[in-house]
Amino acid sequence: MEVQKNYNPKACRFLITDEDVSHLPVQLYNASRDEGPLRYAEGLWYWNWTYTGEFMLQSTLWLSDCHKVDFIKHHDAYCSIGGCNDRGKDGDRAAGRVIAYVLSRGINIIDDPLITTKPKKALSFAVYRGLWRILFALGASAGNLEGSLKTDVSVDAALRAALLQYAAGELDAAKQTASLIGSGEIFRRRLSNLVEDHFGLKSEVFGGVIVRRWIRPSSH
Repeated sequence: MEVQKNYNPKACRFLITDEDVSHLPVQLYNASRDEGPLRYAEGLWYWNWTYTGEFMLQSTLWLSDCHKVDFIKHHDAYCSIGGCNDRGKDGDRAAGRVIAYVLSRGINIIDDPLITTKPKKALSFAVYRGLWRILFALGASAGNLEGSLKTDVSVDAALRAALLQYAAGELDAAKQTASLIGSGEIFRRRLSNLVEDHFGLKSEVFGGVIVRRWIRPSSH
């Protein structure tokens, strides 16, 4: 599409579309042949990291087509949408809200991208980041819950409500709802049960800590 020279490093913008764009001031780029920063050879994609790459999709990006879902650091200053509150954030808050929505509404459209299969089938690091954030944000990791709800049925109802409020960005309301639950231990136990019911996989959530390989695998 164009080159943005006021970026550092300079940015190359590509439009990805299957529509007729002959009326637009763009030129066709063949990644297998053209000599540019994006190359495709022998089944692999290569990118010249000395340039910023921006890819514009002229279509809907269906979550059901994703192979993996993760949460990354947002740019400190720039965002393509207005009113974004995640600029500069490392992705944990977004992970918490997404996982909270998935669990509260029983949405399974991105279950597969949130599950790893190697070395064995397990919940992904993205899921555990979300669960940790939920525990932290709703006060279940610091023993702050002393409500009257202690039965599984009543706790599950409050838990789902708190998760949905949190997913919608209503943090104060979510905290108030979560405070109705008898203890952090009960919260964590029922959250773990909810995760297992949804994904069909056990989550190791207890003591305010999510026990798993919290350190990302080394690249060496």
